[in-house]
Order: sequence, then structure tokens, then C-alpha cells
Amino acid sequence: MIVTCKKEVPARWIFFAVLPWGAFAFVGSAAGAAFLFSLKKFVENPAGLTFILSLPSFISLVTYPLVSFTSDRIWTRFGRRKPFVIASWTGIVTALVLMPLMPNFWALLAVYMFYSLSSDLNATLDALKLEIIPPHERGRATGMMSWFQNLAGIVFYFIALGRFDDVRFMWGVPLFGERVIYWSAALLLAVLFLLITLGVKELDQKSPLRGERITPRTFVRGLLDPELRPIYLLVFSISALNAGLGPLGNLLYTDQWSYTKQQLGINIAVGGVINIFIIGLLTLFADKLNRMKAYQTLIFISLSINVCYYCYVNFVLPDKHPSLVEIIVFGESGCIVGLLMMMVYVPLVYDYVRRNKLGTYAAGAGMVGRLTGLLTLNGVGLFVWGYATLFQPPAGEMTRVVLREEVTKPELLASLRAPGTAWTRPSDGAPVPPAEITAEAWQANGTFTDRGRTWEIRCRDKASAALDEERKKLAATQSERLASRKMLEDRAAVLRGKGDLGKAGRIEADAAGRRAETDRLAAEIGAIDATLAARCEAFRGEVDRVLAGRILEEGEALREAATADALLVEVPVGRRPEGEVVEAMARDLRRELPETIDLRPVKRENGYAFALSVGSRKGSEAEAMALARRAEEALLRVAGARAPGLFGPAGAGMPPFTFSHQTALTLRVATVETPTDTYVSPITRIVNPFLSLFHEVGNPRRKLDAIGRSLRLGAAGGNGGGHLRIDPGTEARTIEVTTLLPSSSVLQEREAVPNVDDAIGRRLAAGIGTGALAQPGLLAQSRRFYDRLEEAAATQKLTLVRPRLASAYAPMRYDYMSGYIWMFLLSSLGITMTFVFRGIERRGGIRKRGVEEEHAS
Repeated sequence: MIVTCKKEVPARWIFFAVLPWGAFAFVGSAAGAAFLFSLKKFVENPAGLTFILSLPSFISLVTYPLVSFTSDRIWTRFGRRKPFVIASWTGIVTALVLMPLMPNFWALLAVYMFYSLSSDLNATLDALKLEIIPPHERGRATGMMSWFQNLAGIVFYFIALGRFDDVRFMWGVPLFGERVIYWSAALLLAVLFLLITLGVKELDQKSPLRGERITPRTFVRGLLDPELRPIYLLVFSISALNAGLGPLGNLLYTDQWSYTKQQLGINIAVGGVINIFIIGLLTLFADKLNRMKAYQTLIFISLSINVCYYCYVNFVLPDKHPSLVEIIVFGESGCIVGLLMMMVYVPLVYDYVRRNKLGTYAAGAGMVGRLTGLLTLNGVGLFVWGYATLFQPPAGEMTRVVLREEVTKPELLASLRAPGTAWTRPSDGAPVPPAEITAEAWQANGTFTDRGRTWEIRCRDKASAALDEERKKLAATQSERLASRKMLEDRAAVLRGKGDLGKAGRIEADAAGRRAETDRLAAEIGAIDATLAARCEAFRGEVDRVLAGRILEEGEALREAATADALLVEVPVGRRPEGEVVEAMARDLRRELPETIDLRPVKRENGYAFALSVGSRKGSEAEAMALARRAEEALLRVAGARAPGLFGPAGAGMPPFTFSHQTALTLRVATVETPTDTYVSPITRIVNPFLSLFHEVGNPRRKLDAIGRSLRLGAAGGNGGGHLRIDPGTEARTIEVTTLLPSSSVLQEREAVPNVDDAIGRRLAAGIGTGALAQPGLLAQSRRFYDRLEEAAATQKLTLVRPRLASAYAPMRYDYMSGYIWMFLLSSLGITMTFVFRGIERRGGIRKRGVEEEHAS
């Protein structure tokens, strides 16, 4: 049994006293990160999200301080802190069970508010912990608490969060990842509920405050106790410093940087694993530092790290998109400083508070913290929204076009907003003010630049934005109805299997009603989509009119097309070659034998072989044989270095080979983005030597290699199927692709003949010339390959140029990273408060009464 208010306690008491904080770290993540994604199904606007998430703070302004204040002034047979904890945990478990079951926004909000109210009753848990742990042990206890919180964060982010959208079936019952997350948090808290109720005993401290009437006057007088007022400056400082982006930090990862929830979880979990070891090391020093000096030093370091991170992302990275490694480096640096700062801060503030005023202090600190939270949470949401309104492209019709010549942003805007352009708003036909026409250079990889050929042009249209909001609401309702209809149909099928036809029929009738409703919603959504599409098409016409003659013509993306002869040389091997070895050998062969197109493994009836394709000029069969022999010799040399013994034991002689004549197609195509990634960021340059021990890093051709793999996987069969070489072109922003075309019979069996009468088809016909007549289907094969190349390149954020890349409604784009500017302002204010506090302490306005009380006891 753990007993409170002891001068010395065993280590196991500290262990069990801080264990609930690990559970609440998991619960807080479920009610924070997971709840954000639950809420985002109904609300998109960042200011709206942060406002809803701040609503509990309005209630907490009263309930949290009142609970803490009351706990100093009562006594029950269970103690003065435990009754509130027991009531709180019961409500939290109930709310967590109900949250994922709520069918609409208002029901979800009601349960969230109940959860928050129950959490406020838990205000006394911190005071209970401090009454168990004496002041001289609180630094190490804070380190141990951080360790548990960190471990819970690893479990949540590495395992749980990435499963949020999963649906699995167990014994015919669907298990939704969202529900499992909330319910596992509820189960964890329910287990620890037994520890608090059965394992902790509070000793009566005979507090002089017991029995004091709780009135507004005594409440305010207690909170404004002269001993406590100065400490609130430290509370404000830590609240401002820890504000961060709040829930918008998760959207920065998923919406702006396009990481998945699983990648977000892995990133946080990797940092957590590192912290498992670092926290133990930091804990050794937590009680040996001058707490105030250490605290001020650490907050300066924390602010500096955030400033460096913001500048690095916005001014060093060309696409403003940090890699996971860079996120971990900055995140872990800030986390280490933050951990040590909290290990110093928590015992620091309680050095100034005596035991019988812990609840009163918690009340005042809770009120200050929540008022600061309201300011910071709503402030960052409004700041991000205002920043987007002023500096980001507006919501409305959007068209992406490719120009013939590169221009700067000011030059293009001058043309778009020139007198006489007379833009018309697609939604109502009204004239558009020039300032509401915007242009931003566009690249699929997100690179930011003020000069380019590809531009995203937008027209601000509030009517279209409102129509899009209506569509989102209809889509959310449709999704809910589809899910309920599917569950009804599944239940009816189970009942029919059991022979209960009457009940199955009633449920099927209900499902039919849901089906009619979802069909109606689908029709309404389709009508909105058609309206938005028509408006965007009208805006595209306006762009074409204003930029007439400057937009690229159809087909100009294909700079060159040609066909040539090629040889396909097959050489048998003794065993199945590994994929990575094959790729490495192909790279070596292209350096040693420049005519090499590709090297692919082939499965034969009696084993395996290498198929090596090489470019060839028309000539005699003897010349072809000499080229094939040269190719075989180059293959053997490369294999000897990369995979010894692949062609049998040394001295076994030259393996027999065969070769055949093939048709090779070469295309040179213009791209929007640079096809190779030559930029290496400073942090990546530092960590690459370490990462290279585990895998290849810094390959500038990684996008081209990935496109090649995708094209090989989707290639038609037959001789030469899947042989391909892709390289950067001789001109800037072009790629050159050579492939072996399969026989026309293979194409006819597997694929419909594509349209060859468009601009690209005509350029292909002009390029391959008489070859189109010599081989039936050659033009169709070439056109099909071009389409596949365009699709494969798009998956790697490499765009083949076209006059008009897209035309659609585009919502407002939010830059969540701009919230860091708000963070800097708050952090500077928080740092100022610490200097004010130190001045009060020097003048004798506050003493370390908690430490004095321990020494006197």
C-alpha cells in the first residue's frame, strides 16, 4: 500500500506513482491525434478545427480550478484527492468507448465535451503524486514519468495511429481501426483504475484550510494568494513555450507534407525509441542542476532550435518538404531539450508551493494554463487562416498551363492583370478584380520558384467555395449512409443463412431505403461536380484567351521519336539471379557497353537465362553476330565482378548464347520537373554516410529507376517485353527512353488499340516514318507506350508537359508551417516572464516554501 506525505519513500512507490502518466499519454494521444482525424471527417477549416478543440478550455476555466481548489478544503473516508480521480477515470473510460460510435458531428462533439469535463476532475492526480513523492526525489520522478509517457507514445504512434483507417474482420465481425484505438485506451485506463482505488492511501494532513467555505470570494482570494501569484508567471511561460502548432502539427505532416498516418507514427516512434535511452541519462542530472538557470538556458535553446527548423524548411529546402530523417533530427533535438526543460520545470515550480496549497496552486495554474491555451490554440488557427488568406492561392477555379518560354511571376501577373484583359467570374459572370487572379509556378514535387514554364492560375470564387463545402457535407453523409447500409445488408445475409427470413426481410427493406438515400446523395454530389467542372472549363477558356499564343501547342512535349534495330542476346545462367544484382549489372553494362538497353532475367523450361538488349545498326548477319559476342563478353566480365559463379565454375568456357532481331523505340520527352534529384540538403549530406551502411543513398536517378521498374512490370509479354532504358535527356528537363516493342500480336491480345490520330500520334508517325507501314501495329504500340510512360512518370512526381495539365476547383491551400511565426511570438513572451519572475525572487517577493517545509518536517 502506497501512503502519502512520507519524507522518504521506496523506489517502487515512485514507480507506481508515475505509472498513470504513461496511460494518460496513450489516452491523450487517442483523444488528441486520433480525435483530430475523427473530427476532420466533419470539419476541414484549420481555424474551425482549433476552435472546436479549444471549447473544453472554456469549461476547464471553471471546473479544473474548482476541483483543485476544493480538494485542499475537504476530507472524505477515501481521502481528499482520490474521490475526484475515481470519478474522473470512470467518465473518461465511458467517453472513450462512445467516441468512435458517434454518427455525426454534434454527437461526437457532445461526447468530446463529456470527456473533457471528466478530464478536469482528474486535476487532483498531480497533487496526489506530489504528496507521495518528496521534493528531493521529484526531478528523478519527472524523468521516470517522461520515460513512461515516451514509451506510451511509441506504442501509439508506431502501432496504433497507422491503423486508424483499417478495417479487419474477426469471426465475421468488422473491426475498425478507429474504434480499436479508442477502446484500447479505455481498457488501459480501466486496468490502472484498480491501482489508484486499491493501492493508494491518503494520510490526513489536518490542513488549516479544511472546512473553509467555498464561495466566489474565498475562491478568488485563494487563487490570488501572495505566495502563489508570482509562480503563475512561470506557468504562463511554460504554457506559451509548449504551445507549438497544437493539432495543426499533425495536419502539417499529413496534409501539407503528404506523409501517411503510418509514416507520421513511425517518425514520432523513432524519436521515442531514441528518447527511451536519453531520458534515463537526463534523469541522472535532473536533481543536480541549478533549476532556474538551467530552465532559462533551455528555453533559449528550445526557441533557437524552432527558429532554425523554420528557416531550414522555408529557405534551405527547395520544395519546403523535409525528409523523415530531417524531421527526426530537428524533432529529436527539440525533444531532448524539451524533456530536460520539463524535468527542471516541474520540480522547480513545486519548490515554491507548500503541501496544503498544492490544490489551490493547481487551481490557479490550471486557470492560467487554460487561458494561455485558449490564446495559443485559437491564435495559431486564426494565424494560419489569416496567413493563407493574405499570402496563399485563393479557393476557386484553377487551371495549370505550360508556356512556351520561361517567365517570372511578376511578368506573368503583369500579363494576366493587364488593362483590357476583362476577366469574368465563372459562377455569376461578374467582372473579376485583377487582384483576385493569381499565378504560382507549379511542379508536382512541390518545388517553390518564382520562374518557370508551368503555372497554376486561379480565380477567387466564393460561390464555388461554398458549393464545395456543401459537397463535402453531402459526401460525409453519403459515406455514413453507405457504411450503415453495408452493415444492414451483412446482417440480413447472416439472418438468411440462419433461416430467419422474416427479420432478414425487414432489415433488407431498411437497407433498400438507405440505398435510395445514398443514390439521391450521389446524384446531388454528381450535380455539384458537374457545375464546378463547367465553371472550371469556362475559366480555362478565359486563360486560353488571355495567354493566346504563349501556351504550348499539343504534341510539343514529344521532342523526338525514332525506331531502330536492336539485338536481344540470351545467355543461360546456372542459378536464378537476384533482382538487386541484375540492376547493378545493368548499370555496369551501360558504362562498359554504351549500346546496352537493358538486362533482364528470363525463366526457361530448363532453368534461367539473361536477356541482354543492345542497340544495333542494320548490317550483315556476321556484324550482328560480332555485336552479340561482344555483348556476351561484357556480360561475363560484369557478372564476374558482381556475382561470381553465376555462369558456372571458373574455366567452364563460354556459355552458348542465342540472339534475335528486335525493334527499339526511342522517345525524347519534355518534363515539367528536373528528372534527376541533384540537390542534397545539408542534413542529408551529414547522415548519408551512416545510412549508406544499410542501403544505397543519394541516388540522383531514383525517380528514373522507379519509372523504369513500373514500366517493366506493366510491359506486354513476348520477346523483349520489359526491356527499357531511361536517362536524362541532353536538353534541360527532358528524358530519353528506349524500349523494345513487343510483337503486334501480343498487343492485340492484351490491349485495346489506342487513338493515334491526336497530336502525339501524328508526331510519333512522323518520327518512326516508314517503320509504321513496315510493321503493322507499330504506331499503336508506340502510342500505348507513351501513355504508359506518362502514367508511370506521374507516380514519381515527374510530369510530361502538356499545354493544359489540369483544370478543376481548388480549395484554399494552408501553410501550416506559418504557425511557427506565431510560436516565436509566444515563446519570446514566455522568456520575458521568466526574467520578471527572477526579479521578484531577488527582491524577496517569493520563497521556496515547499523546500523549507520539507526541511522543517
